[in-house]
Formats: sequence, structure tokens, C-alpha cells
Amino acid sequence: MSLTQAADLFAPVAAGMAATERWLADMHREEPDSVRALLDHVGRFGGKRLRPALVHLCAGAVGRPTGEHALLGAIVESLHLASLLHDDVLDRADTRRQMATLNALHGNEVPILLGDLIYARAFALSLTLSTPVAARELARTSQAIVRGEIDQSFFRFSDELDEARYLRVIRGKTAALYAASCSLGARYAGGSEPEARALDAFGEGLGLAFQVIDDCLDLVGDERIVGKSLGTDLETGKVTLPIIRLARRLAEPDRVRLDRLLRGDLAGSRREALRNAFDLDPVVAECQAVANEHVERCLAGARSLREGPERASLLALCEFVLTRSH
Repeated sequence: MSLTQAADLFAPVAAGMAATERWLADMHREEPDSVRALLDHVGRFGGKRLRPALVHLCAGAVGRPTGEHALLGAIVESLHLASLLHDDVLDRADTRRQMATLNALHGNEVPILLGDLIYARAFALSLTLSTPVAARELARTSQAIVRGEIDQSFFRFSDELDEARYLRVIRGKTAALYAASCSLGARYAGGSEPEARALDAFGEGLGLAFQVIDDCLDLVGDERIVGKSLGTDLETGKVTLPIIRLARRLAEPDRVRLDRLLRGDLAGSRREALRNAFDLDPVVAECQAVANEHVERCLAGARSLREGPERASLLALCEFVLTRSH
């Protein structure tokens, strides 16, 4: 999604998004210079702002947004940013948004500690909201993210190509924060419990589709377009849906060859070796169909919302997730 497209999709909530940006700029103002320099660097990782946009769009789709939605948007974006810092360490990634990651610049300790600081500040701010609903929900969400990452760690370099386990991992590490962003946006706008649950399901479906497409891009995307290190899933042994579906399609001799490529010693890039050894186009098409199934399920809930620009943007975001190249 280009900046122009984002401006179009987020136009119904432009004022709320601007207020969220002000919160993001100010929430660490009192940190010492050394920490602020690190925060300024990772602040340039700022991407599509999908999660705060979901907070604002879901609020407008079911009720009346308030000033608290600006802070909610900043909180969920902060949790996302903290998880990216930790992910870059786990994935040994060198670049993000075409810039050096903190772990590439400073080693692993700094991004882990900075991520912890961002988490702590986000939760402290959640306690200033009018109700403890956000703090409780985001605590559950953070636990789901960490459980997903732990589960994935024990799934690395595994010959257990279990699609159900893969879905469990991404439901925790990715989709949970999408779901919380949607449901909290609705709840803090006075939405009903059925509306909040429907938007929770919408967010989960959107997050699942996003991660499936992300895993495809890790194999076949263009680093110059995607803007981050690709092939890190393969190098760190992550079992993703494209690999699971590829193995399913192969006869036994080729499965043995795939296993050696994934788990054996290899000079050079596993990503390039995989692309040279196998035709990945049918696998990517299968995975895109899976992403489409997740989107279709979440669309059912969005279509039940009242007509309006926020609903139109939510529906358009589903299309973006399925067609994105970065």
C-alpha cells in the first residue's frame, strides 16, 4: 500500500490518525537522550499504521470515536513496534524499511531492552484510559503474541509440517493484535458486545491473511519493494505455510531434497536455493487462496456493519491485504 493509497483508505479517520501520531511523537519525551536517539531510529520503521487505523475505523463503524481512540491507536502501534524489535533479533534481520535494524547496529541486547521499555510505557498509558478494558485485553493479547513466538521457536527446523500448528502460531503472534485493535476500537466507541465480537473476528481474519501473504513475500518478494530482509524465515528455520504446502506437493525424493535444503548445511542463500530448486508459483497461488478464505470469513462480519466511509475502508483494507507487494 503506497502512502497515497493509505491516505485514501484512512481519509475517514484522518483527524484521529493525526492525533495518534502526536501521541507516538510525545509518549517517550521524558526519556534520556540515549534512549530517544534509539526511539528516533526505530520511529522511522513506521509503516502502514494498520493497527491504529483499525482502532479508528472500527470506532467510526459502530459508534462515536472519542479522544481515547487516539491514545488507543498509539498503544497498539507501540506494542506492534516492540514486537518488531524482538522479531528482528529472533530472525537475525539486518534491514527493515530499507534501514539497518537496531540489532544490526547495536547487537541483540539494545533492541530487546528497548522493546521491553516500549511495552512498559504502552501498558502504563493504557491504565490512564477511562476503563481497564484495554489494559486487560492488551495483556491477554501480549500473552498470545509471546505464546505464538515460543510455539514457533519449538517449531523451527521441524520435520513436523503441521498446518494446524502453523495457524495456531500466527493466530497468536500476528492476528491477536489485529483482533484487539478492532474490538477495542468498537468497545471504546460505545459499540455493542455483538459488534465488538464481530470486529474481533474481522481483525483476526485480516491478521491471518496478512501473515500468510507475508510468508509468501519472504520467499518470492523483492527486497527493494518489501523494504526488509527476506529469506529470514528459511535461515532461522521457521515452518511457514508455503513450505508446508510445497512439501505436500512433492514426491518422496524431492521431499528429501527439500528437507536437506531446509535443515542441512548450505553455502549461500537458502531462499535462492529453494527458488532455483522448485517451482514456487503453484504453492504461492495455494497460499493466496488460503489468505482469501480468511478474508472472506472476516468480510462477512464487516458487511453487517452500517453503511458509511469507515465500513468502506475496512472492506478496502481486505483487498489490500490480498494484493500487497510489501
